Formats: sequence, C-alpha cells, structure tokens
Amino acid sequence: MCCRIAALAFLATAALVPARARAFAPVEVTVHERDGVARHGWPLTVSVPFSRGELSPGTAVKAVDERGAAVPTQSRPLVTWPDGSVRWLLLDTVVDLKPGQARHLRVQAGAPRMPTVAVHTTESDDAILVDTGAVAFAVPKRRFAIVDAVRLHGSSKGAGGALQATIVADDSPLEAQPPVSVAVKENGPLRTRLELEGTYGSGFDYVVRIEAYAGQPFVRVWHTFINRHPPPYSSLARMSLDFALPELHLARYRYGLVGKIGKGGHLAAAGLRLYQSDNTAYALDGKTHPGQLSGWIELSGTQATVGIAARWLWEQYPQSFSARPDRLEYNLWAPEAPPANAGVGVAKTHELVVWAAPTKRWAAGASRALVRPLLGVVNPAWVARSGALPQAISPLAAGAGFTHTALEAARRYAKQNSVERWDECGAVHCTPGSERPRIGAYGMWNWGDWNFPGYHDTTQGTDSWGNQEYDTAYVLALTYAASGDEDVHDMLVAAARHFIDVDTIHACPARPKWIGMNHPKTPLHFAFELGGPDLGHTWTQGSLAYYYLTGDERGLAAARAIADYLVQRARNFARGNPRQWGWPQIALLAVYDATGERAYLDAALVYARGGMRAHPPTTSTQWKLGILADALAYTHAATGDSDIRAWLEQYANAVMQRVAHEDTRAFPAVAYIAALSGDPAMRAAARDRADRLDLGSWGKPYSINGRIGFRIESLLPANAPPTVPTSRPGGGRHPHAASVR
Repeated sequence: MCCRIAALAFLATAALVPARARAFAPVEVTVHERDGVARHGWPLTVSVPFSRGELSPGTAVKAVDERGAAVPTQSRPLVTWPDGSVRWLLLDTVVDLKPGQARHLRVQAGAPRMPTVAVHTTESDDAILVDTGAVAFAVPKRRFAIVDAVRLHGSSKGAGGALQATIVADDSPLEAQPPVSVAVKENGPLRTRLELEGTYGSGFDYVVRIEAYAGQPFVRVWHTFINRHPPPYSSLARMSLDFALPELHLARYRYGLVGKIGKGGHLAAAGLRLYQSDNTAYALDGKTHPGQLSGWIELSGTQATVGIAARWLWEQYPQSFSARPDRLEYNLWAPEAPPANAGVGVAKTHELVVWAAPTKRWAAGASRALVRPLLGVVNPAWVARSGALPQAISPLAAGAGFTHTALEAARRYAKQNSVERWDECGAVHCTPGSERPRIGAYGMWNWGDWNFPGYHDTTQGTDSWGNQEYDTAYVLALTYAASGDEDVHDMLVAAARHFIDVDTIHACPARPKWIGMNHPKTPLHFAFELGGPDLGHTWTQGSLAYYYLTGDERGLAAARAIADYLVQRARNFARGNPRQWGWPQIALLAVYDATGERAYLDAALVYARGGMRAHPPTTSTQWKLGILADALAYTHAATGDSDIRAWLEQYANAVMQRVAHEDTRAFPAVAYIAALSGDPAMRAAARDRADRLDLGSWGKPYSINGRIGFRIESLLPANAPPTVPTSRPGGGRHPHAASVR
C-alpha cells in the first residue's frame, strides 16, 4: 500500500543530522506580532510545502533569521509525494518579537540548530512527566488530569494541583474518568504533544491534546467533547475545567476585554465570576455590561501567576470564568446559561492555554498574547509553485486579480456573518413566539458556520445553517494560501474545526453506517429529523487543506472518515442526480491524493462510471450535470481514462453550443478540456465566466463561486498563453490538473 501520510509518531529530525543535505531554494516565512505584546523565545509552528522531488526524506532542514543566523528548529514530514519526497513539512522554531513587529525567516537545507533549553519527557507506569525548563508537570495514566503536580522550574513548592474536567448532562454530574490511552505524539526538543482519550461516562467522551514548549511556562490544550449518548438529544448543563491552586495564596486578578485595557483588583475570598452570555454582553459578579471578554484571566500572588487564556471565548458563548484564591475554573459551557441541546454524534473542540510562572518574571501583557498562537505565513507564490495545495494560485501576475477578488469577498463574508439576524429556539420545529432573536453566527455550535439570510422560522422548521455547504473551509484555505491574510487564516481554522466537530456524524446508534459522514445543511447543524447523509452534499478538500496548512491530524481523520463511508456506499449506490455521482468522486480523489490508498481511487471510478451511465453528457442542461462533469475531470486527471475523456469532450462541446445560457457551474469541466486540448474558444468561454464571477457577501455564493474561480484559475491562469498538455492513458496527469496532483 502506498501511504503518503508520515507516521504520527514523531520523527525527531532536529536531533538527526544526515550525512548529506540536498539544497533547495529557501522558503520565506513571515511572522507578525498582532497583539501588541513583546515576546521572547515564543513558539512558532508552520507547515511548509515543497514540490514533488524537491525535498528528499531525511534531508536536514533549518530555519534562519534575517541575518542568516540559524534559529532552533524541529521538523517532521507531514505528507509525502508518491515518490516519497516531502510534500508538507511541519516545522517548529522560536522567535523574538517586539509589539507589532514582523519578522522574516527562511527555511533552507542545513543542519538545524539545537535549542539551549529543551522539553524533556519521561514516562513511567503511572504518568508522563514533562519539563519545559520553565515549568514541570505530570499527565497521569491511572486517573484523569490534563496537567497535575505543576511546579515552577527550580522550585520545590507546587504551583498548582490537577486541572480536571466535569460535565453535567441530563442532570447528572460526570467527572472525566481515567484515560483509556495516554500517548506521546511528538517528543521535543522544541515542542512535545500528548494525547489523552477517555470518557466522562454515559456515552460522553473526551479527546484532550496537550502541547508544551521549550523554555515556556505555558501549555496549549485542545479539549474535544464527543456525544455518543444514544438519545437524539442530551441536555448539557455545564462543561468545566477546574484548576486547583491550593498552595499559592493568590490575592489579585486581571482579565481582558476586547478593545479595552485589562481590568484587575483584589481577589477576595468570595471570588470573582465572569460570564459571557452572548456576543453582545458579559457579566461581572452578576452585573451585566456591554462588550466581550477577550478570553484571558490571570491570578497572582507573591510567588506565582497562573491563568487561563481561551481562544474565541465570546464568539463561542456562553462561557465563564470563576476564580477564588485557591481555584480557577473555566466553563466551556457556562452553568449560568440554559442547558445546551447536544445532538447525538456531535463533537466540540475548545482551545485554551494554561500557565504558571514566577510573578516577577511574568511580563505585562503576556496573558493577552496567549489567546491565539503565532502564525507563520509561507510566501503565497511558493505555495502555488509547489503544487502541494491543490488549486492554490499565486497572487503574482496572472493570479493577482482573482486573489484580490477572493480576499475582498472573504472580508465581506466575515462582515455579513457578524451581523446576520437569526432566530434561536433550540429545536428543529419551533413553537411560534418561542424564538430568541440573535445577531451574528456566534455561539458554541455555530462559530465557524454561516446561516442562510432571511431564514426566520420559514424554512425547514427553523433557521437553516449552511454546514459549510460547497466546502467553505476549502475556499477560505485557498484564499489564505493566495493572500497570506492572517484574518482569513483564523476564519479557515474556525470553519474547518466546526465542520470536523459539529457537522460530522461521530455517532449514530440508529444508523451506525452513517458514522464518519457529514450532515448536509440542516437546522441545529446536527439534526437527523429531516434526513441523513446526502451524497450531493459531501466534501473533504477543506478538511485536508486545514490539515496541510496546520498539521492538525483531525482534519485528515475527518476526510478519511467521509471517504471510507463513500467507499462502502459505492457498492450499493444505483440511482441519484448528477451531483450525487459527482461530489463523491471529488471527495474520494482528494483523500486518494493525500494518502495514495488505491481503495479511494477505485471507489471514485465506480461513481464515475455509474454517473456516466446514468447521465449522458448531452441530454440535460441542468446545472447539477456540471458538478458531475467537473468530478469526471478530477477522475480523468487521476487516471487518464479514455472513456471519461470522451464523455467530457462531448459535454464541453454541448456546453459551447449553448454557451450564453449555461450555468456557471458548467464551466470548470470546459476549462479542463480547454487545458487538455488547447481549444481557444473553450478557453475564452471558461475565462469569461471566471472573470465575471460574483462571490457575494455570505457563505453560499462565496463557497460556490470561490471554488469555481480557484478551479478555473488553476487550470487556465488569466493572461497565460494557451498550452496543449498531454495526458498519458492509464494514470498520467496533465500539468494543469492542479486539483489532483
């Protein structure tokens, strides 16, 4: 089996210096300090793409600064090309940044510099022990704790007890049970990642990922809650992380507000409570104020400062903090709010940072800097040149126009998503008068998705959420890759995680075969009342692009799960409209491209041949036939199948006979045939449609027309001279098939 995904067990390339290092052109990476905070030795993780054959496995890779001086580096292959060369390299380094400063690093061949302070991990029968050089902690194996026995470096006195987790579901408090597995997924020297899997009981499970960084007193945590409880819905009254701080005698607090300086004061024995009820208001000890909590809170005493920083706290309301001199609690679902309606099979990931440091060494503003990680932006022209991200285009020359169009559309989409009105009642079918008006696509289940404008209890019983229809995350990924825009990257991460968690079926007791597939657009995102999976609404490219760009394996796992469902479904799928034969091909081929596993290609061919039999190329003018045609173009690019090419040529000729009246969705396949044949009329027709695309200001047109635009631009770049590439029968890929490389 040809598997292109590197083993998830960490390959410590930073500690290995191969005998030879093949030279490649240096890759530019820009990192920008966005939060107005000075940083020293701050961790940076970036995924770097390479062309096929450019970076051999085992080649030593290092990062250097603007002066050419090597900086500490750790790297591992994330994805490989079919020839075994590295396609995406996940690289860690550290940077110093002044407030607002941009730094420019280069990734190049050469022996990496080792850090002066490294993360050390040791394992016993009872726990995994981690020492970053600034803080030490344990992750127990026989009981649950995200971190335990926290100690500052050089101190014999504890800085904190266990960070534990509890949920209250269907009126039952459930404490996280000892993990079923605790594993070291990556092991230093700059970054160590651990993963815990287990259950709260009663069908409510957890996956917790923990990252620790060399020389730093903080750890970044991703807590994923998965509802496998059999009833269709469960009542989730509270989901909390509780950090015991028994020895520190904390006396002061500070917390952050969006657009304002942090506030603080004396921490009384009665404690402090901060509650973000929605995206418009928060409460301090029960008194409501307009505004948003920025996500961080710190408690300090004479010895230590401890705190929690939560990413997207107000956007994923309702959440709260509760602080006392001996305890700090972060409520992922605040008990002050009415219970959440959690559908069976739904999941949710929250990202946070926990820290403990000597008070005298904790810099002013450091808490604010922890809310979101640093972002390393790879030169967009390099991303496009590498071909490692299918359909990525360069912002230079021919690609400049559409890059600008897509970036401006992404900004309009974000703005519209922040003001769109919708009605919340927490059910598929609402009782008139029970709705609560909401503004913006915010809330724990909603963040990262988009709503259909104007749907106020008039369609499908209640407001219909897009569930990333037409793969919003993929269009955001392509927009980010072409522009390097940091805000678009944040939008991509939110969208991809929403799809992976909320829009994916993680459990379905009534229909176990549905597990792994995604929900189509639906009320509540995860409702089953109006139907199950729809082959005309499934995609994997966004999850895979997220994986390529961030290294988060959950993106790959989600895409694989969909592809595995589609493989099984191909065996008994006999009837469907054209897009139900089309989208599965695109989804399967994207996973085949990532993994090289033949089963995905074989299943795509089953859908291709079935679709061609069911839907001749010249007998329909409906737009859904354009989806099938584009899917067949993907399959032909992967296989060189002559029957598929013949179908596509007939289709493209039929479209050209009625070119003025055809739906825009017909033209990606025309662009593909134009790229194969060099036909100037087809090229002109496809380019004309691409140049006139309107990406709109909300999720659906941005997703539909964005993916069409990137598809055509990658096949037929604007202003580029026509070429006549060839396709080798039996598996050749022509040079323009950027969607399947």
